[in-house]
Parts: sequence; structure tokens; C-alpha cells
Amino acid sequence: MPRIITNAWGFGLAFIAAAALALALRPDLRLAARVAWNDPRLLPAFADDARIRYEPQARACAAETAALLPAAIAQIEAAHGRTFAQPPTVGVYASYENYGSANGMGDPGIAAVTRAGAALLSPTLCGQERDRLEGVLAHELSHVHLSGWRPLGAPRAPQWFTEGLAVMASNGGGAEGVSIEDAAQAIRDGYRVVLDERRWIDFAGLGFEREPPRDPKLDALTQRQRLAYRQAGMFVGWLRMRDPNAFTQLLRALEAGRPFGPSFESAFGENAPQLWLRFVSTFRRNDADG
Repeated sequence: MPRIITNAWGFGLAFIAAAALALALRPDLRLAARVAWNDPRLLPAFADDARIRYEPQARACAAETAALLPAAIAQIEAAHGRTFAQPPTVGVYASYENYGSANGMGDPGIAAVTRAGAALLSPTLCGQERDRLEGVLAHELSHVHLSGWRPLGAPRAPQWFTEGLAVMASNGGGAEGVSIEDAAQAIRDGYRVVLDERRWIDFAGLGFEREPPRDPKLDALTQRQRLAYRQAGMFVGWLRMRDPNAFTQLLRALEAGRPFGPSFESAFGENAPQLWLRFVSTFRRNDADG
């Protein structure tokens, strides 16, 4: 018996050593471990609303978030055309370090992110960027709603669509500081977002046909991201108004796990780049009329 215990102990030590070596050699595994350790579902549930999980030092922010949550859920369900697949989880963090680990990118400067079906809110949303809390909460809930219905491992829609959907559904959340008029003028001037096929979060990744001029009041990343998100949101909103039934058909197809390109064409009868050109042409016509 002692020999079996010794062997088991030795096996356990070997397993721990192997796991430690794997974490040391694989940055992606280290990141996954940090994300799992800081998953918001491991945080205490807020007493007034168990959908809110919070770090104890963020109790006041959790209370503010809980007060906004019912209206935000109703807003997103109306925009998406159905209820959430399951009650959403919203994580509220007091520690920038823990939030940066939980968001999967190690970047505490991102105001919010959806990870593994939960919305994670940075401490800045109850601090320096408190005025963004309502819009950003709704924006992230749009992501939670879409991911909640999709089967595990289903192909992702391109980032321009998911972010545009979230901006549209949240009435501008995530695109603050860039008005519809500003984004429309940028389209007229040729500073148009490119509808590429990237499918994962890349906050600097959405490109433009021509690089927009720099606003000295904003950092370059914030300016580019919010202009790109606003234009994408305008396009998604235009698609919805142009053919509500086709738009709903597309959402249901994506929620069922079908690929974006064929689902888009099946719903609208044209591909996204073709309809983007039609959308852009409406601004040129308005210019001509004026």
C-alpha cells in the first residue's frame, strides 16, 4: 500500500511539473488559465440581481449596473427579435489587473468585452467613463445574446457585422463621440470602413479605404475604432430598415450556427459588399440633391 501511495504521489508531482512546463512554453495556455481564474461566474452574485457578478470593492458599480440591466435586456431582445437563450451574466470588476486577465487579452484599457458568453465591464465604466456605462452595457449584451444562441464551435460572423449589430442595438454604445452625421461625412469623404472577414476581436483591425485624418483630441485607436463601429452600425441599421424580414432571417441563421456569407445572400439576395455599395451610394445621392 505505501508503495502505491508513493507512486501516486510521484505521478501527481510529475503531472504538476508537466502542467507547469506546458504553461511556461505555451502563452496561450497561460492566458487561458488567467481567464479561467478570473471568470466572472466565480465572483459573488449581487444580492438584488444574481445575473450581476462583482468584485466586493465594486459593489456600488454593481448596484448601478443592476439598475440599468432590465431596460438593457429589453432593448437588446427587441432589437434582436427574441429573448436571451439564458439569463446573461455581467461581471463587474474593481481591479484593472483582474479585469485585464479576465478579458482574455491582458489589456485593462478596453472598457468592456464579451468572453465565453459573459459581459465583462472594466472599472473605468463606473469611474472616468461613467457616462458610457448604459450604452456599453447594452452593446455587450448584444454580443452575449448572439453568442448565447449559437452552437459551440459554430463559425463566427465577421467583426464588422457583430460590432455593427451591437452599436445599432444599443443606440450607439461603443461608438460614443462619433455622431451619425460625422460618420456620414466621413463616408462622403472616402473614409469608409472596409467590410473584411476578420472574425475575432481586433480593436485596431477594422480598416478604411482611406485612412481618416487624426483628431488631436482623441488617441488614434479610439478614433479609428469608434468611427469604424459607427459606420458598421449605420450599415446594419440600414439593412434592418431596408428589409426587416431578411434581417431577422439572417439573425436566426447565425444563431443556428450557419456561416455568414451564404446566410447573408440567402436572406438579402445579394452579398454584403454589394449592399454596402448601395448603402454608400445613398450618401452620394444626398450630396447631389443638396
